[in-house]
Amino acid sequence: MHEFGHFIVGRINKIGVLVFSIGFGPKIFSFHDKLGTEWKISAIPLGGYVKFFGDENPASINVSQIAVSRNLSSKSFADASVFSRFLTVAAGPFANFLFSIITFSIIILVNGVASNAPIVGKVNQFYQERYDLRPGDKILKVENRDILKFGDIFNELSKIESSQNSFLIERNGLKKEIVLPYIFQPVVMGIEPLSSAARANLKVGDVFLSVNGERLYRFSDLRNFVVNSEGRELKVLIFRENREIQKIIQPTLTPFEEKNGTFTEKYRIGVLGGPIFQAERSTPSISESLSMGSTAVLSVFTGTIRGIRAMMLGEVDPKHLSGPIGVAHAVSDSVKSGLISFFTLISIISTGIGIVNLLPIPVLDGGHIVLLGYEAIMKKRPSEKFLRFAMIAGLFLILFLIIYTTLNDILRVFL
Repeated sequence: MHEFGHFIVGRINKIGVLVFSIGFGPKIFSFHDKLGTEWKISAIPLGGYVKFFGDENPASINVSQIAVSRNLSSKSFADASVFSRFLTVAAGPFANFLFSIITFSIIILVNGVASNAPIVGKVNQFYQERYDLRPGDKILKVENRDILKFGDIFNELSKIESSQNSFLIERNGLKKEIVLPYIFQPVVMGIEPLSSAARANLKVGDVFLSVNGERLYRFSDLRNFVVNSEGRELKVLIFRENREIQKIIQPTLTPFEEKNGTFTEKYRIGVLGGPIFQAERSTPSISESLSMGSTAVLSVFTGTIRGIRAMMLGEVDPKHLSGPIGVAHAVSDSVKSGLISFFTLISIISTGIGIVNLLPIPVLDGGHIVLLGYEAIMKKRPSEKFLRFAMIAGLFLILFLIIYTTLNDILRVFL
């Protein structure tokens, strides 16, 4: 998607495209379109690239004779105006962000959004089998306190310290009083890729019953065991699909963003908790889903920037950076949690690619944008000598990051 952004905007600006490749290395298959672009699939499936007329020279010196030799009317990248080149370069990250917004929006449309009506949606299997609570039940009261909207349930229970609570529900027109355990039990609602929980093959819906033989009554009990583990292995008993399963999980130190925006490292296993039942879900309108999709991308964008800043300030260890191997394992982990998790991660990765490419590093789009800014202000291009030096320095930095993150991945995944 990133490279297609460059391609389509370059075409709109009459810039000739020599090659559009999916993957790198030796060519497996290719064909030429009517404008002379070679479309090909290459052997190494790590991204891809677009080669414009003029890209043979890192300084983008005018090589429009290539177009002439191929009998094409399109101009080279260097022949295009500064504004056309800016649009073409910026189109890559923009395509990443647009793809992420659309994908997040589709996820929201398919998955729906939680309704604020006090109606029960999905109920965790473990608790549905043991307690008289069903999807579709309307919650009228909690501990004799009226419930008008779903959020009221949590607000009322937060004021009560009890292992069990009484609920007045309405089912099929009949009212009934039931007793439920504290609703924030140690139920797995989400699993972070590359986490201890992912390595232990935990699944969404699993219920933690005990840790090191001690019974758990709420998610905070599990959190306390993990935070105070000092990295020691934990023997856990979980419930899954009508049976109990024993697992060994070793918490790891991972960055955690506090409410004030600072980062600290805490022992975590990478599970997200939630209540034993969820709100009924409804399908939003297309405009609402696009708005929420845009908000999700903005959240990923700002979170990534805060993470980069924390790394520069020394609050987060760079060892937590992941490269190609880590990304591949993260995608594999997300598939195990279902298509929603998979496409959510794809959207996050796409946003991350857009952000990284905007960094002002030569050979990246952000570096090209800085050079184009210089050209627009000074009315001349940087010297070929400077461009060669900048490109080599930028390439060296990128290669160093690739090697460093790959070593991180090897240590994290295989050792």
